[in-house]
Amino acid sequence: NIIDLDKAPEIINFYGRTDELSTLSKWIVSDRFRVISLLGISGIGKTTLSLKLIQQIKTNFNYIIYRTLRFSPTLTTTLTNLLEIFAPETETSDNIETLLSQLQKYLEKYRCCIIFDDVHKLFAPGKLSGQYKSGYEDYRDFFQLLVTVSHQSCLLLISREKIPEITKLETENYPVQTLILGSLGAAANEICQKHQLVDRESWEKLINNYQGNPRWLDIVATTIQELFSGQVAEFLEYETLILPEALQAELEQQLQHLSPVEIRVMEQIANQNQPISMGEIIRKSELSIQESVNVIQSLKKRLLLDGQLENNLTVFTLNPVWKEYLKNKL
Repeated sequence: NIIDLDKAPEIINFYGRTDELSTLSKWIVSDRFRVISLLGISGIGKTTLSLKLIQQIKTNFNYIIYRTLRFSPTLTTTLTNLLEIFAPETETSDNIETLLSQLQKYLEKYRCCIIFDDVHKLFAPGKLSGQYKSGYEDYRDFFQLLVTVSHQSCLLLISREKIPEITKLETENYPVQTLILGSLGAAANEICQKHQLVDRESWEKLINNYQGNPRWLDIVATTIQELFSGQVAEFLEYETLILPEALQAELEQQLQHLSPVEIRVMEQIANQNQPISMGEIIRKSELSIQESVNVIQSLKKRLLLDGQLENNLTVFTLNPVWKEYLKNKL
């Protein structure tokens, strides 16, 4: 079998995620879902999990291919690149339909697992979630085709936000699935150990404050070690959530991708001391009902907003890290 992991990062640390690994493995190997989306906020460990998964399932496939869409290659470039793996000597066409039908033949003939990372980079910055950049709309048809046409392969799409056509096809009983990665939970204790933090009884609070996000915890643990001699209890004594520079820079980068109206609504929610209802958002934002619904939906698709039911009313909250960051900005 051929494994081509061009530009895949090396796995240096891997924590927990045994349930997620077995779920993905079952969906891909036994259930044979054609397309799976692996979603989660930045730093939660999506790429690391997918590369760990490859180690587990590689014997089940003729081809395993990893590609990042971080630099927004056109679909023609992506398809040409894939076809060169299957048939290095063959001349490739410039016609997208020809390229698609050639790839489809290989996906029918061989058992392949293709991983596309950073799918969210295909979406336009400054607009609501899931709107493709100009010239990249053909990816929508490509993803849809791989769900709706019969083949024996699997496409794993990794993204920070939901992929609209996959969400739609899920409701229509096609062989697609979505896994949203959440907190590392107790497995994040290993990060505290790695950084030689003390006050073990305070670790759980630290992990919860930073959403069990491995990258955020790595950044914070470095600060605790450098400025607080590894003492977690002392670090947690401060009333505000401390956001080191590296963590702020990461959040700022994500904020740049949002539309102005989404930022406005997030800032509003960040200013609330308790969860806020849709009615309150509409009142305070001076947006129309339609605009408010679209913005809330978009933020939920980006996994930046949590909705829950309280006294028969749906209310929305931001995670504490985003809340603190936005309050500081204001």
